[in-house]
Amino acid sequence: MSSFDPRILTKPQRTLEPKDKHDNAAIAHLSTVPESTITPLIPHLLTWLEDVNWPRAAPVRDLILKYPHLVITLMLEILSGDDDSWKDNCLINIVSNISREQQQPLRPVLERIAGDPTAGEMEFELEGISQRILDGNPIVF
Repeated sequence: MSSFDPRILTKPQRTLEPKDKHDNAAIAHLSTVPESTITPLIPHLLTWLEDVNWPRAAPVRDLILKYPHLVITLMLEILSGDDDSWKDNCLINIVSNISREQQQPLRPVLERIAGDPTAGEMEFELEGISQRILDGNPIVF
């Protein structure tokens, strides 16, 4: 996992998290709990998107997309960080799948990536992905 510093969870909250990449039951259970229970888990769940090849990445993405308003600040942190692979995964799996209105707070960082990408962002072609999001074009892979 990353150096991303998710919020500290209580012991009961930790029991709700997926234990490993094959923990289907945890994701299924999280789909049934109220938003107030999910909210503190979102930073931890986002770490599953560091590698979208993990079996839990797609179900976690789908769960997170039910609560896009909870991820905007975290997306800003990730997109402003230096883990370009995680940025790529978040742009493709989260940012491109939320409404234009919900993307609005992300525009400055998307514009920066599109117009003045770092070497790492260019390696992952994040400038093109960011521009497609800014233009409202779908990301298809």
